[in-house]
Amino acid sequence: MLAIMSILAVGFSAAIADGPTDLDSLFKGKEYRPELNAGLRDSAASQAAVVSKSAAKSGKSEGYYMLQFEAVADFDAAQRRRAQISASTGYAIQVVFDTPFYKLRGGGWTTKKAAEDKARELSAYNINAFVVKVK
Repeated sequence: MLAIMSILAVGFSAAIADGPTDLDSLFKGKEYRPELNAGLRDSAASQAAVVSKSAAKSGKSEGYYMLQFEAVADFDAAQRRRAQISASTGYAIQVVFDTPFYKLRGGGWTTKKAAEDKARELSAYNINAFVVKVK
C-alpha cells in the first residue's frame, strides 16, 4: 500500500510540474550559485589597495570598517561557513574569536558609508551582513 501511494505521489508531482525545477537541478548535481556582479568578486588584495589609496588621498581616516556576516559558537561550523561565505561573496573571510563566539568578517573600508553601501548591495543577493568598526 505504501509503495503504491509513493508511486502515485511521484506521478502526481511530475504531472503538476511543467519543467525542471530548482530541486531537479540539485539532484542532477548542479548546485545553485547566484550570479554576482564583478564588484562583489574583488580580491582581498585589491580591496586593501583601495583602502590604502583612499586613506592616502584624504590624509585622515574615520577608522577601519568591516562587514560581519555571522557569529557562531563552534569552530568547525565557523570554518564551514567561512568557506561558504567566501565562495558566495568573493571576500577573504576572517574568523575572529571573541568569547564566546567565532565572528566571520570580511572586506575593509575606511568610511562607514562605503561599508554600509556594500552591505546593502549584498542584501540584494540575500547575504546578510552588518558593519563593525575594527580600528
